[in-house]
Amino acid sequence: MPESKTMDVNQQQEFGECPSCANANLRRLDGNSWFCLDCDWDNLTIIPKGNDELLTSLRHGDVHSRRIAAQALINIGDADRHLATMMDTNALLEALDDEDADVRYFIAVALGKLEASLSLGKLKQLARNDASALVREGAKTAVEQIESRHSA
Repeated sequence: MPESKTMDVNQQQEFGECPSCANANLRRLDGNSWFCLDCDWDNLTIIPKGNDELLTSLRHGDVHSRRIAAQALINIGDADRHLATMMDTNALLEALDDEDADVRYFIAVALGKLEASLSLGKLKQLARNDASALVREGAKTAVEQIESRHSA
């Protein structure tokens, strides 16, 4: 019998390495949702609705919903997932105060990709003081992206 290429929704996928870059720097967001910290690969489906639903999940969802929404925003620039704009900066700035380190990390990266200079002060604060090393690194990278674009 041929092996099925579709996976039962209830079956959990396990990844030892990233299918895109082959590095092992993967993070399980929750359940069956995975993200590579090295190349931004994920196994999430394309989110068919616009930013309103994403931003609502980011502001009011449970931790899993906030992580997925924040992670989706990291794909800014991907033609299929261009989800946030500079008009969303205030909502993203609020999310930098989220209790979950993954959410803070993803939002910091998204703000860097948006080149949101309005977020520099908060990102610099996170780069210095966040309890999570991952968030500090993401914020530092975002600050460098924003400053390099604005100084060019």
